[in-house]
Amino acid sequence: MRRRFLATLATACLCLMTYGSASAAGAVPVWVALSETGGAHAEAAEALRAEVDQAQPGRIEWRVAHWSQFASSVPEPHWVVAVGTAAQRGMQDLFAGDSTPPPLLAILVPRLAFERIAEPARVRNGSLSAVFLDQPPARQLDLIRLALPAVRNVGILVSAESKAHGAGLDKAARERGMRLAMTQVGQEGLFPALQSLLAEVEVLLALPDPAVFNSQTAANILTAAYRRQVPLVGFSPAYAKAGALLALYSTPAQVGLRGGEVLRQALAGRTLPPPQWPREFAVTVNQDVAHSLGFALDQSQLGEQLRQRERP
Repeated sequence: MRRRFLATLATACLCLMTYGSASAAGAVPVWVALSETGGAHAEAAEALRAEVDQAQPGRIEWRVAHWSQFASSVPEPHWVVAVGTAAQRGMQDLFAGDSTPPPLLAILVPRLAFERIAEPARVRNGSLSAVFLDQPPARQLDLIRLALPAVRNVGILVSAESKAHGAGLDKAARERGMRLAMTQVGQEGLFPALQSLLAEVEVLLALPDPAVFNSQTAANILTAAYRRQVPLVGFSPAYAKAGALLALYSTPAQVGLRGGEVLRQALAGRTLPPPQWPREFAVTVNQDVAHSLGFALDQSQLGEQLRQRERP
């Protein structure tokens, strides 16, 4: 019985980790709420914590746990970081009745998901912000221009919810002498919309909209695009592995690093900057697909050329 109790206690300690001493003079209490306790969410949280601790060692009293473990808001933290959409929602709900909730930084969240549940007033007053998981429109179009310089017609599939984000891509496309074709998936279903779009574009850009691209639809979309010889640019390495020509994404560590930089800079005051894209990113090329479609692409070179475009 005693052994079982000790094992249970050890497991609880692993699930709810506190870094630093609660009695440390001047320590700033920060909660890091995870949507999942392992994998990408834990990787992003560790990168964030390492960035802050490297710049300001010993200043933060960290409490890192699954979001559901933060059952009480008393005593309140000075800052909250939510890793993933479930954690963002959980932390917003936890402090919903607080007239002055602690500033909340969400990281590793798709822009669409963040905006769906974010409280606009808190975003405006600097008490709620994010480092998105997805990529800025200019970066996406620059990659297509670098990899496929002859392409002029770029297509995107959107839902009713993600349609508004097409404006940023359309502007970036026009600035680069390209045309954006946007097709909304309606009541007729996904694949009639996809076939119509593939008939008029030279490349298909996938957006992280789960209403369009998800585990049930991704393989069929990739197959349909490949059959029409239309290369697809994905938003995660899994897409390149599954058959996309290219994937442009930020790793969990890269998102966490940027989140740490944002938090470190914000600690001097009590406001957060506006929601933003990650600064660092990675490019993956599926060389088998590239060869089949007749493209010669250097993954390292593409990534470096894209970084050079963004340097001041």
